[in-house]
Amino acid sequence: MNRLSLYISDSFDVFRNQALESYFLSEVREGEVILYLWRNENMVVIGKNQDAYSECDVKTLEEENGCLARRISGGGAVYHDTGNLNFTFLSSAEDFDVGRQDDVLLKALRDLGIWAEKNGRNDLLIDGRKFSGHAYHKGKKACLHHGTLMLEVDEEKLSKYLHVSKLKLRSKNVSSVKSRIINLKSVKEDLDVAMLQEALIKAAEAVYEVPASRIAKIDEEKIEGLRKKFADPSWRYGKTYEFPYVKEGRFDWGTVKVCFAVKEDVIEDAVIYSDALDETLFDGFAKRLIGKKLSEAGSEKEEEREVISLMKEVEL
Repeated sequence: MNRLSLYISDSFDVFRNQALESYFLSEVREGEVILYLWRNENMVVIGKNQDAYSECDVKTLEEENGCLARRISGGGAVYHDTGNLNFTFLSSAEDFDVGRQDDVLLKALRDLGIWAEKNGRNDLLIDGRKFSGHAYHKGKKACLHHGTLMLEVDEEKLSKYLHVSKLKLRSKNVSSVKSRIINLKSVKEDLDVAMLQEALIKAAEAVYEVPASRIAKIDEEKIEGLRKKFADPSWRYGKTYEFPYVKEGRFDWGTVKVCFAVKEDVIEDAVIYSDALDETLFDGFAKRLIGKKLSEAGSEKEEEREVISLMKEVEL
C-alpha cells in the first residue's frame, strides 16, 4: 500500500453518500486505500439481507421525515443522524486489512483521550457500551469496511425507530438497545465532528505511513446513476412475503430468520433474513429448503427442530 486518498462528503443525503461509496469501490486502485467520511440525516440503514419492516418502524420513521436505506454489506440495522460520523475504508482485495483499519480507529480515539476496545464480531466499545458498529463487503477486486462513530446521536429516536430482536438483546445480556450504547461526547464533552475527522485523518497517515491526498475529481454522472439505484424502493424495502411459519435462531455469526410455507409437510417456498456479516452466507439457501420434508408427525416442535437443523448447515 503506497497511497492514502481522502474524501469528506458535504452532503447529508444518504443515497448520494451510498452512491459515492459504491463509486469509490469501483475506482480504488491497487496499492491505494481510500478513507471516506460522511454523515446522514435522520434515517435507518439496514443490512443487505434484512427484512425492513422487522428491523425498523418504517411508518413512524417516514412520518417524521426520515427514510430507510439498505446497504450492500451484511450486518444489522443502525440509526444515523448528523450526530453520527460514518467512515469507510476502501481498497483492492489484496490490500484489504481489517486489523490495520481498526488500528486507525482506535489510534484516533486514543489520541483524543478516549480508550476504546474492539469486542465481538464487529463492535467498538467503551466500558462495555457500544458506540461503533462495523460491516464489510468483499468483492473479487475491491473491498470495503464501513461503520458508525456515535458522537451525539439522538438516543430517543434510535430507540423509537429500531426493532431489535429479543434474541440479540438476550445474547448481549441487556434489556434494550438504549442501555447498551454510548455517545462519544458523554466521554469527551468538547468533542465535535471536525475534531473527530481530523483525528481519523492523522491516525490513518500514521498507521499507513503516508500522507493523505484529497480526491478532487469525481464522475457526477456515474454517481447520479448509483444514487438512483440506492434510492429505488424495490432495493430499499425488498419484497413483502406473508409466510405462515417463522423460525429464528441466534448463532456466533449473528441472527437468522427463516420464513416458509408448508404444504403436506413439505416446504414449498421460503425466504431467509439475517444480520450475518457475510452477506453471501445464505445465497441460494432458501432454494435448498424448498422440497424438504419437515417431519413425519408434523408437530410444531418437530418442525422447529428440523428448521433449526437446516439453519445449522451454514454454521461455520
